[in-house]
Amino acid sequence: MKLTRRILLTGAAAAVTTAVAASLPFSESTAQQSGFQQMKVRSKEINRFKFSGTRAEQYGPLMFLGGLELSSSNGRFGGYSGLLTLNSGSDIIAISDRGHWLRGELSQTSRGKPLKLLGAETATLLDSKGRNLKRTYRADTEGLSIGGSANTPRIFVSHEGKGGIMTYPLNLKTGEERAKHLLIPKEIRGLAKNKSLESVAVAPPNSPLSGAIITIAERGKSLKHNRPAWIIGGPRPGKFWIGKQGNYDVTDAAFLPNGDLLILERLFNLSEGLGMRIRQLDGTNLRPDHLHTGKTLLTADFSYQIDNMEALSVHMNAFGETVLSLMSDDNRSFLQRTLLLRFILTDNEPFREPFVRAPKEAKIVPAPKPKPR
Repeated sequence: MKLTRRILLTGAAAAVTTAVAASLPFSESTAQQSGFQQMKVRSKEINRFKFSGTRAEQYGPLMFLGGLELSSSNGRFGGYSGLLTLNSGSDIIAISDRGHWLRGELSQTSRGKPLKLLGAETATLLDSKGRNLKRTYRADTEGLSIGGSANTPRIFVSHEGKGGIMTYPLNLKTGEERAKHLLIPKEIRGLAKNKSLESVAVAPPNSPLSGAIITIAERGKSLKHNRPAWIIGGPRPGKFWIGKQGNYDVTDAAFLPNGDLLILERLFNLSEGLGMRIRQLDGTNLRPDHLHTGKTLLTADFSYQIDNMEALSVHMNAFGETVLSLMSDDNRSFLQRTLLLRFILTDNEPFREPFVRAPKEAKIVPAPKPKPR
């Protein structure tokens, strides 16, 4: 994600970070190597979500399990914008916005509190021709989901740039697997380069949209506009909207087991600071022309253990509890952190709201320039 916020956050830090990376040993540099390569990642436990919090870690319908602050000297580490949690949360797959995979095994408690990331590996995503994505406009990979048949599940990857969706086999044996590129609505190509497809979520079998792809743009025409989303495939393809609430951008989405859709949102500006929000959308009303308001599950500011939260994944733990995992994009700046946070959703009731037809997009008309005298 190449945003103004990055410039504001990093400033001269970018030059320092580049200098440090250049001084690393060859094995820890960004030199291109084929397939998965081992990567040393340090893990620091996070036991409280709010910096001044007590051990009572219930935040509305979410209970904080714990988290990790991850770091590495490897030049490929960081910038993670998409996340999958597999095998009751013990395995993770993430992607960076420079087209790199991260996979590893989480040491965790029986409920899923993360303790340490083990066996981390990284590889470069390849396009359908076997080229490194970083050499193409698809390198800004942002969202992950799992879809396809039960026999041949696949990883769905959304990317910015010109906007698009790719798929890979879920079983990444070597890291040299090639992408398949999906057909998407033509208007997605016209989205702003850095405000395009932040998220992708494949509807589960119990959803009215079973198997359809939901993809959401980070922002509308501006912060003043509702956020556009598309249903690709399935019985009800089309475009719907997520109502603007404050100056938040949509950064990821994931389905709950009950069929509702969660969206992760991020706030950053100099006047309001840094923020994160999770909203739950009515899964039965995911249909064209609907304007979703949703139910806010969690809002957090800089007084909590958050950073630039961009990735969201949902899984069930060994006790049948719904676990949310969130990951941050550190923009490869030493001023920011790569965080992995986990919550249990203690209220699993579906959210329902009436159908509200989305208004037509209003054009932003710039103020007339004064005539010279």
